[in-house]
Amino acid sequence: MSNHPPKILLRLLAWFCDPDLHSYIEGDLIELYALKVKSKGRGSANWALTKDVLKLFRPGLIKKIKGLKKLNNYGMLNDFKTSIRVLRKEKLQTFINILGLTSGMTIALLILSYVNFELSYEDYNSNSKRVVRITMDYLDGDVVVDQDCETYHQLGPMIKEEIASAEEFTRAFGMMELVIEVNEKKFRERSMYAVDPSFLDLFGYELLHGDPKTALSEPYNIVLTANTARKYFQRTDVVGESIQLTKDVKGKITGVINEVPENTHLKFDLLASYSTMKKYLDKREDPWDSNDTFTYFLLSNEASYPQFKADLSAFSQKLTDQELIEDEKIICEKVADIHLYSNKTYEPEQNGDARVVFFLLGIALLVIVIAIVNYVNLSTAKAMDRAKEVGIRKIVGASVLRLRIRFFLESVLINLVSGSFTILLVSFFNDKLKEVAGISESTDLIFTPFFWSIFALLIVSSTLLSGIVPAVVISGFKPSAVLKGKFSTSKNGVWLRKTLVVFQFAIALFLLIQTLTAVQQIKFMQQKDMGMKSEKVVVIHSPSGRNLAEKFPPFRNSLLSNPNYQSIALSTSVPGMPTAEMGSTTNINLTDSPKEYRNNFFLYAIDSNFVPALEMEIVAGQNFSEEHNLKHILVNEEALKSWGLSNPEEAVGRKTKFWGEERTVLGVIKNFHQIGVKSAHIPMIFVYGNDGGYMSVRLGNGDILNQMESLETTYHEHFPNNPFDFFFLDQELDHLYKTDQQFQWVFSVLSVFAIVITCLGLWGLASFSVAKRAKEIGIRKVLGARVSQIIFMISTDFLVLVGVAAIISLPITFYLVSEWLNQYAFRIDLGMLLFLIPSLLILLVAFFTVFGKSYGISVANPVESLRDE
Repeated sequence: MSNHPPKILLRLLAWFCDPDLHSYIEGDLIELYALKVKSKGRGSANWALTKDVLKLFRPGLIKKIKGLKKLNNYGMLNDFKTSIRVLRKEKLQTFINILGLTSGMTIALLILSYVNFELSYEDYNSNSKRVVRITMDYLDGDVVVDQDCETYHQLGPMIKEEIASAEEFTRAFGMMELVIEVNEKKFRERSMYAVDPSFLDLFGYELLHGDPKTALSEPYNIVLTANTARKYFQRTDVVGESIQLTKDVKGKITGVINEVPENTHLKFDLLASYSTMKKYLDKREDPWDSNDTFTYFLLSNEASYPQFKADLSAFSQKLTDQELIEDEKIICEKVADIHLYSNKTYEPEQNGDARVVFFLLGIALLVIVIAIVNYVNLSTAKAMDRAKEVGIRKIVGASVLRLRIRFFLESVLINLVSGSFTILLVSFFNDKLKEVAGISESTDLIFTPFFWSIFALLIVSSTLLSGIVPAVVISGFKPSAVLKGKFSTSKNGVWLRKTLVVFQFAIALFLLIQTLTAVQQIKFMQQKDMGMKSEKVVVIHSPSGRNLAEKFPPFRNSLLSNPNYQSIALSTSVPGMPTAEMGSTTNINLTDSPKEYRNNFFLYAIDSNFVPALEMEIVAGQNFSEEHNLKHILVNEEALKSWGLSNPEEAVGRKTKFWGEERTVLGVIKNFHQIGVKSAHIPMIFVYGNDGGYMSVRLGNGDILNQMESLETTYHEHFPNNPFDFFFLDQELDHLYKTDQQFQWVFSVLSVFAIVITCLGLWGLASFSVAKRAKEIGIRKVLGARVSQIIFMISTDFLVLVGVAAIISLPITFYLVSEWLNQYAFRIDLGMLLFLIPSLLILLVAFFTVFGKSYGISVANPVESLRDE
């Protein structure tokens, strides 16, 4: 006779006497049903005896046992209902899985949407792959000392004539800042270019109104964007209307285009015909004296780019041989590469950085991998709770395929719910993403075809990766081992889970260190001495029109009569403005220098009040005065390096060769950060001028609101009908760190996400480990182990994983963070605290995560884990 009936009878009797011993019932049901199936119900003595005992003590069990047969007849609908029931029952597990996947997909989609936008520059133009921009290298011998994206305006026609693959060209001359008058209203415009007629076709712009063939063919022709037309006339059909460009020049509107896309490097509000610029602005005697024009070419086909580069190099050498250019080289670059790969002087806007974009792309992939890995970890760690269910279903005949479909369906449901929440979160953070990225609200970043394609790919990939592994693992349990309480997983599975947790911690540690480094670097830049004082300085755009030098002194005297204003100065640029706001020149040398240097200098025109108004320091010599102006210059310390000088006193009184005349160095200004702390100091030469484009006013003590109201009133009294446009200098300088602050914000979010998800993964692994060692812990408690000893024993294993993650992550992190800091000319030092504090923080987070699990098992009654022994 089999040993089953006595064993079952004893268990049933014990269970009947103590109904709380629920752990026996599922195994007994299966053993009873297995016994019945084996005997096939045909009078087996074993089954008959067992059945009689059950009828005597627990008659309801017979009905339960018969109900197990229905497990063999489950359909997909029942699988779906059961999956929902399981997810509702395991509320905490379900919440954690949905939270992890939702967070991962949300962050990944937001980053990928931004990356796609950065990579899409010029894609709106069907010609973009055939368009190139001509630029220039400045040389000192064979060494490139600077690069300029503006060139000589006559290069366009010459190159088209010389190079066969150059199909068409256009130039874009950045017009000076203009105050445009329309119907007695004045508007200050800074985004205006004079372009050739081919510009519209070459850049793929279609006219809403007007004829594209003639819109820019004649002098005075003006093309507006739709928004500009609405700003001027409250409508877009304005062809034939006129606007006053300057006091003597009236422009005729000949076309209106739709808005300029956000993903182009050359943005504008107005276009003027190039002949307008040539007729009224180009009065140079020697056209090779100034390079101030963007030049673009449309190649005959995309494949002709290498040959065009070679032909352009030969053309540049020809210009050198003809002595038309000296120490310069004409080169080119693809227009599609400008935004991410070009960082030359006089760029029309601040470009992006390909390294940052691809770095973020890698981070997005890591984020989604971390989220999926976390789900796999938690699901497989929860496997022991599903082991008996699998054993039951296999005993009653469920196939492995049906079991895998059953558990895979749970993953499908979790991913679909996560996807729904992802759409809601992405919609919520859409505006924040645009703000952080500096993108206009009208630009679509999400809910584009690319977005939906990536979303579908993420859902499918996440469902497959997060569903297949748990389904295979859980459905692979052996029923005989499960029902005898001998279930365990392979060492390979345990090592895989530990490896994944180490991987997660390594990523979290890197993100945390990078975030802390970014915070420290931005704080360093904001607190660094800028070489001048920008607080309480208001910069006003100078009024349009001529004779500013005559009108400015009365305005200055009237303003300074008020004690609320300390000083006011005129200049052609101010700190914080890009290099495009300044002029530049090469080949300025000391007349007595034994060597000629070929460096590029940036030019400033300032009056005698500029240095004191911004509280700059003269380290040698003196400032401009009424006696010293046109025949003198000021230089900064960086300019001295371009002449091979180290002592500022050596330069004072020396004469320079300056555009065909001699000018004496009057004084040396201490280096100040013109384009921010991120960039190195640039060599600068200051000439005297009293008709600059900016008025810098230093406010005194008092209420700023009242000071600004009084300032505006005084301005309009002296410059009527001119717009009062201003900005605070310190705020303008803060904008220089906007990209870095965006970078910090992104990494802060990623760090929090990575730490949370990693802790969830660690929690899952701890759950698995604690469940697996439950009997061991029970025995240790019976033998007298204290709670603290058990917590230490369990925690040590996981803290070792954190240590391994740190050992792997820290060297790689040090290299990557160092490379990131190398983009800053002035940077922090990487001290031990930058690595030690995040490591300790990760360690503490890991300890408290494991502590929550280990404490629960350490204070539990050991009888719970030992009653089956």
